[in-house]
Amino acid sequence: MQTLGIFHSHKHAQPGLTLVELTLVLTVLGTLTLLAVPSMQRLLERGRVELARDLLLNDLHMARVRALQLGQALRLTRLSDCSWATTTGSDWSCGWQLQLADGSQTLQVTTLHTPLLVSYTKTSALAISVQGDLGGVGDRWTVSSRTASLNLAYALCLNNASRIRVVSGSVCS
Repeated sequence: MQTLGIFHSHKHAQPGLTLVELTLVLTVLGTLTLLAVPSMQRLLERGRVELARDLLLNDLHMARVRALQLGQALRLTRLSDCSWATTTGSDWSCGWQLQLADGSQTLQVTTLHTPLLVSYTKTSALAISVQGDLGGVGDRWTVSSRTASLNLAYALCLNNASRIRVVSGSVCS
């Protein structure tokens, strides 16, 4: 029988990688991952700090509005029931709560679930007047990372008109 040449017997290489090629690819991927981890950690920590800053800023604005709506003086007090907070009265790292000025009713609680440094210049609660005025001139919160090498910090500064200004760093200028 004569074949028509349609079927030829050729040896074809199997698709895929050799062990050497696979090892090289995994080594390159591992190296790139190690280089990316510090940048990713900084990015995640920045997000946590900015989220806490924004939560505090929004809650301060909301406290002003609530005092005006209710026609009552309010206070913002610190929470202290997390493992990373200190016993210092100026440490707001666990979060804060908005209450009626006499403490008889809590209107809102904001809990921070990540160990950041949040501090207030005073060791007492922040008073919010019936007119929605916040604290006093020079009152300041700082929100920062616990990792000092990242140098991430924001200050929320109160002025004499009870307005809040956010600045990068921990000092109001």
